[in-house]
Amino acid sequence: MLRFALILAATSSLLYRADAFTPTADQKLCAELPANADVVAACTRIIEATNSSTLDRAVSHTFRADAARADGNTAAAIADYNQALALMPTLVPALSGRGIAYRNAQKYDLSLHDFDQAIAIEPNNAGLYNSRGVSYRMNGDSSQAMADFSQAIKLEPDNAVAFNSRGNVYADIKQPDQAIADFTQAIKLDRAYGSAYFNRGSVEADDKDQLDKAIADFSTAIKLDSSNTDAYVSRAVAYIRKNNTAAALADLNTAIGATPDLERAHFYRGILHFNTGDDVDAVADFNKAIQLDPQDAKALYVRGLAKRRNGDVTNSDADMAAAKALDPDVEKQVQIRHGLPPPSNVRH
Repeated sequence: MLRFALILAATSSLLYRADAFTPTADQKLCAELPANADVVAACTRIIEATNSSTLDRAVSHTFRADAARADGNTAAAIADYNQALALMPTLVPALSGRGIAYRNAQKYDLSLHDFDQAIAIEPNNAGLYNSRGVSYRMNGDSSQAMADFSQAIKLEPDNAVAFNSRGNVYADIKQPDQAIADFTQAIKLDRAYGSAYFNRGSVEADDKDQLDKAIADFSTAIKLDSSNTDAYVSRAVAYIRKNNTAAALADLNTAIGATPDLERAHFYRGILHFNTGDDVDAVADFNKAIQLDPQDAKALYVRGLAKRRNGDVTNSDADMAAAKALDPDVEKQVQIRHGLPPPSNVRH
């Protein structure tokens, strides 16, 4: 059903019935997903129209904010959510949307405050608990995140997103079996849930050393979404650990071709070149990785090793010293798992 009608019905049940609501052409367009310039223009026309109701304007601000947030324009999104909430302080979609926008801006206290307000209004909304749980997790509060995801599952036992979210927390706190169980349940509920396959593969590889299972899950994630460059990189790391250099290089080249500034892809391709004795290409990839992330101690350290093998002792020592200054334990990290640092625990 049309988003506009649902919000109108939920927000003002005395005035509207969703099944009786007849939207205007601009209301239909403003509510469309995914949003584009025409959608934003329709929302703007509703906002500026003198005959628009307060509710119409608040909803249109919310949808225009959703479009800005999806486009990565967090400041514009927050400004529109603010306008919506100034008009209707209890509009839950605006509170939830602004909570996500604040989270994207790493303003976690403000994000949590918005979700608290939204949950107070709709205490049985599983999606709100999941969203607040994500903010708690990103703010480093695993306990509160776990509680929110579990509450979302209690409210909606078939909520695949909540199982995936809770699986991430189990993985964070190093309970891989519980994490895999939750990711598996998410997959059972939604066979096309690419992130759950990716996350399960990450735990299988990182914590269980089950490389064949991990490769199978990464492959499914890629089949479901060929733009998932993280899955290509993670599968490549598993291939490297299985000494399948050709498959690993193909995956890393694909990831870099799709996303040239993906730091971890350059790092692991550098590792691959280093392990095969190609120090020139290894240094080139580490150069790029360090350019993208100057704080990557592992890239600095292994670049130093590659330079040393090339006879550049002075610059090698400088790189390795800089790496140890960033991370005193970096030497131990690069010596485990066949000379390869553990994957960077990327999950979705």
